[in-house]
Amino acid sequence: MSDIKKYGETNTEKWAVSLSKARDIVKEIMDFGVSQDQIHQIINLLSLELENPKHMQSYVNVYKSIRDNNVEGAQNTSKLILDS
Repeated sequence: MSDIKKYGETNTEKWAVSLSKARDIVKEIMDFGVSQDQIHQIINLLSLELENPKHMQSYVNVYKSIRDNNVEGAQNTSKLILDS
């Protein structure tokens, strides 16, 4: 039984490498010194790259909700909508 040879990576090993790569990308982004608003925008932009349209729309909706309800320093002021 100890003569079992392994060829290639297991699914778990592939998952771990993929997860590690994603963490490295996040670390690289954070090393730029990004603000919370920039992090939200990066998540929004990355969501637009998703292949599954339903997943993409879900992320975009959450981003819009956060953006619309999280105006820095404007909790007690009215919101203005400007058409460009």
